[in-house]
Amino acid sequence: MERKEVLEKVKEICRDVFDDESLVVNEATTSKDIEGWDSLRHLSLVNELEETFNIAFTLDETIEGRNIGRLIDAVMRRLEEKSK
Repeated sequence: MERKEVLEKVKEICRDVFDDESLVVNEATTSKDIEGWDSLRHLSLVNELEETFNIAFTLDETIEGRNIGRLIDAVMRRLEEKSK
């Protein structure tokens, strides 16, 4: 899966998790940029990403993932590992 495809899926997931169809998300988006991105929503976001991509993040990836770009980095790593 290409990074651009992952970003598009992440955008859809963010709109769903944060219940905002007009939400604009890019790789530079952080938790500070999205109203309502608290610890509970963060865990919901991580869970949705894991389920959508059929992967599991490490604890460090979960903690450091308050940035969309970093979350996409983690998804790409997990997908690459899965394909080996």
